[in-house]
Amino acid sequence: MNSTRVIGGRYELARPVGSGGMGRVWQGVDDRLDREVAVKVVKADLLDGPDREEAIGRFRREARVTARIAHPGVPAIFDAGLEADTGELYLVMEYLPGLSLRDLLDEAASPLPVDWTVAIGAQLASVLAAAHRSGVVHRDLKPANIIVGLDGLVNVVDFGIAAVLETGASRLTATGDKPGTLNYMAPEQIRGRPAGPETDLYALGALLFEIATGRRLFAERGSGYEVQTAHLNERPDPVRRHRSELPPELDGLVSRLLRKDPAERPGDAAEVYASLAGLLARVPVSGERAGDSGDPTWPFRAPLAPPEAAARIAAAAPAAPAGADAGRVAEAERTLEAGDASAALSAFRSLAADLEASDPARALHCQMRAAQCLASLGRASAALTGLGSVVERQRRLLGAGDRRTLRSRRVAVDMLASLGRGPEAHRELAAVARDMAASLGPNDTDTIEADRLLRSWSAPSQAAPGRPTQSPPAPGSPVIR
Repeated sequence: MNSTRVIGGRYELARPVGSGGMGRVWQGVDDRLDREVAVKVVKADLLDGPDREEAIGRFRREARVTARIAHPGVPAIFDAGLEADTGELYLVMEYLPGLSLRDLLDEAASPLPVDWTVAIGAQLASVLAAAHRSGVVHRDLKPANIIVGLDGLVNVVDFGIAAVLETGASRLTATGDKPGTLNYMAPEQIRGRPAGPETDLYALGALLFEIATGRRLFAERGSGYEVQTAHLNERPDPVRRHRSELPPELDGLVSRLLRKDPAERPGDAAEVYASLAGLLARVPVSGERAGDSGDPTWPFRAPLAPPEAAARIAAAAPAAPAGADAGRVAEAERTLEAGDASAALSAFRSLAADLEASDPARALHCQMRAAQCLASLGRASAALTGLGSVVERQRRLLGAGDRRTLRSRRVAVDMLASLGRGPEAHRELAAVARDMAASLGPNDTDTIEADRLLRSWSAPSQAAPGRPTQSPPAPGSPVIR
């Protein structure tokens, strides 16, 4: 092929932009409509050899499957056909300028900003929700199959080995074959079992692990066999162990996505999207410069805005979820961490009153922090009374399984212990650890911390009355920042 070749009588192939097992993808021009397109041409040798029928089946499946998913994050299919002169199959799609996620990660000097990580994950979850709703499981979600466009929109491409969840759908792979890419392959794929939507969720968890930490999941293993074994048997590190500034909520979600048992992963991609989209509203705006790809937070912060306008809007966004009060919250946190519990108490009480109407969940957080300040000042009994009221309101407003509710209960354990109520504190810690495991998962950092403390604590009848205590909270303690 050369740069002036025309296929299908109208598609001029300008330059190759990618390649894979099935063929090469070209950037081209539709001469009839004078628009840029991407043209995927199936390798000629696949059509001449023993794999001809499989190649044709994969080609047809990719065209039909991609076309059936109506979502901005899936490229539009314009045409598909057979080149009469050469007998080559070709697929004409929307051209997506930008960078593959693989290139974006490789070019980054450090892990992507937190808001980019969350936004990419949310967009991927949205695409998967649409695909699964259409009965399609991608089965090969990986950085090379993800494009971050100049407008910040994330696209998922290459549905060539997708599975269609409908009666009578033919298999595209031979018996015993394991479609997918090893670093992102769910345990059930490795075992050769049928893939379902939960399989894509595991791959999404592996992607989020890599985006958040800058490390490919289990990349330190020395061979493919060791990587497979790790996917089957090893519990991944919490992402915050590699990058402490990541939100605990992201840590817990990634841990759930990477569960070995598909039934223990989140219920569906829509649930994952809701978690990530809600988290994006609470993480600081990084203001990271967008280059060959756009800022993936733009579609959330500036919907439908052109890239140049989206950049200005995102740059002007508040740096933290509490809007104008973000600086006050951060300052109160710094005051408490510096050991000035009295000044922090006044600040958190003032914030709780100011946020009560506009952000009741945030106001409850400030009330919880005020209770910790009281405990640090030696007024643990008053602090515990106030915290009990906070927990009850959090249960009603946020739910008993919400991380913030569980963390407030965990703080109450410290206060009970500081009052000499060791057996009661031990019982509550056991209950909190159990409820954290059920709601957040056993791999979540909050659950791990509670379990570790519980194991280190002696039996209730032998517990030292002053154990455990944290005053003020130590770095890494279960506190909502």
